[in-house]
Amino acid sequence: MSSAALATAQQDDPADRGSLTIDDRVVERVAGYAVTLVDGASAAPRRLLGISVGGARPDTEASGQARVDGHAASISATIAVAWPHSVRAVTRRLRETVREDVARMTGVQVAHIDIDVVSFAVPGPPVRRVQ
Repeated sequence: MSSAALATAQQDDPADRGSLTIDDRVVERVAGYAVTLVDGASAAPRRLLGISVGGARPDTEASGQARVDGHAASISATIAVAWPHSVRAVTRRLRETVREDVARMTGVQVAHIDIDVVSFAVPGPPVRRVQ
């Protein structure tokens, strides 16, 4: 790059360089991954014709939707809560984690979060050991 071009590039106002648009799907993925970071929260079981199939999926991103409008987002997520965790405590921690992660990774502020708790994950019976 020539010295004249470099001097011109350094004098440009950053606002004149363009803009960055964050897609709704990016925010959905960040929020869905945040569920795997919160103790007691997991992705909800898959559903078929309104019936839960299988159990909660603790190592899987939660399903949800996000709508980004400028620098603000509205998010909805569907999760399962592990028994005997408090639903209030888990959803509070999840909201905090989602807000922090989305802001840190995308620069988008989360204005509203809806969380649907559709299942309680109950631990299975202990595995018997053969002696």
